[in-house]
Amino acid sequence: MEEANKSGFATAGLVLGIIALCTSFIPIVNNISFILALIGGIFAIISLIKKASQGMAIASIIICVISIFVIYQSQKAVVNTLNNAVNEINDNVGVVTGTKTDEILANYADVTIGNFEAIKEQYTTDTKLPVKVTNKSNENKSFSIQIEAVNSDGSRITTDYVYANNLNAGQSQEFKAFEFVSSDDLAAIKNATFKIVEVSMY
Repeated sequence: MEEANKSGFATAGLVLGIIALCTSFIPIVNNISFILALIGGIFAIISLIKKASQGMAIASIIICVISIFVIYQSQKAVVNTLNNAVNEINDNVGVVTGTKTDEILANYADVTIGNFEAIKEQYTTDTKLPVKVTNKSNENKSFSIQIEAVNSDGSRITTDYVYANNLNAGQSQEFKAFEFVSSDDLAAIKNATFKIVEVSMY
């Protein structure tokens, strides 16, 4: 009866090891497989210590070790895939929200700002800031560009946006920014410096 109990550890270890090995490839489920392989290995070691069913115990240990290795590699691959997906999502969010402005200007968009013009008419003053946007990429892209006018001490006077929609690869388009400037800002904006604040791409 005692011999049967000793042999039972090796048998249990082998069964648990086989189950763990068969389920070691399945994400999430292989968390349980790891526990089964661990318990199976312990049972096999107990059987070896008690010198019962040594051949089956050694086979159980080998299978449990292989299961643990496969589980580790499988989970490592899943974690790497998830990390890559998260990084890609973060990059895409950054491109859309404007936090990747320097990267967009370096690799995707060329934005050229011309000289501000203010032409006095009879009752109004026509204003414009020429802006040329070129898609430097090899794909169709759209850009949202925020430009600010700052005075000599660096404080902001006002801002405006340019929207370049569906530019083909290598295509350029010219825009007019600051066409609607309030009379309160007009004198200051004539001597302003214009800077790109943020560029979004989608």
